[in-house]
Amino acid sequence: MRLLLVNLLLLLFLSACTKKSDYKTEINNIEVNQLIKIDSSIVKFYLPFKKTLEESLMNTPISYSFETYKKNDGELNSTLSNMFADATFEMSNERFKAISGNNIDIVLLNNGGIRSIISKGDISEKTAFELMPFENRIVVLELNGKSINKMIDYLRLVKLQHPIRGLQIKLNNDYSLNDANIDGEKININKKYYVATTDYLLDGGDKMYFLGETTKTIDINYKMRDVLIDYFKKNDTIKLATDNRFIRIQ
Repeated sequence: MRLLLVNLLLLLFLSACTKKSDYKTEINNIEVNQLIKIDSSIVKFYLPFKKTLEESLMNTPISYSFETYKKNDGELNSTLSNMFADATFEMSNERFKAISGNNIDIVLLNNGGIRSIISKGDISEKTAFELMPFENRIVVLELNGKSINKMIDYLRLVKLQHPIRGLQIKLNNDYSLNDANIDGEKININKKYYVATTDYLLDGGDKMYFLGETTKTIDINYKMRDVLIDYFKKNDTIKLATDNRFIRIQ
């Protein structure tokens, strides 16, 4: 929104500085896509200020991190992957409920989509762009219990800290399944569950093909990067931890 304001101010500034021809009483319709001739010297003068302003807005602190957090600082769940999943649930569930009247049951994202760390200190919008440089959107899928079991098998076999929320998985020492549940309840193969993920994963990214078994897909018009920005703005301090959502008994 702030970057849009910057661009609007630029347009107004440049429009005011353009050379005007002789005044005519006749009014002509001008299409939106018509280009306005602008003095190139004005553009060269203004652009450095525009760039500086945009960089200033991007670097303005919106939250604070107590420690440095990474996507691989735990065996099967990590501080940063847990935050991605929790932020997605916290910021997306209200949107989804307003659209469908239902709540999100599970969040599933991919570890590879986390492209940076959160360093100790100030967090800005730039942090969110570094963490998520892609244009991935949040979509909510309707999957039955059989597809959820395929999800569990996938997570068990890849042995990565993929961001999950709502789903609890306990593995034996040899990575065989010990127990799995959704918010404490056994998985019902005939029940419909609502899974928040990204359009990238729905399209087969990271070989999560089971997501393609969805019987309904709801696009909530929310980019993953905007989820992070809104989450940071809502939480002025970030203190993350690993937990027992995905563990192996040793």
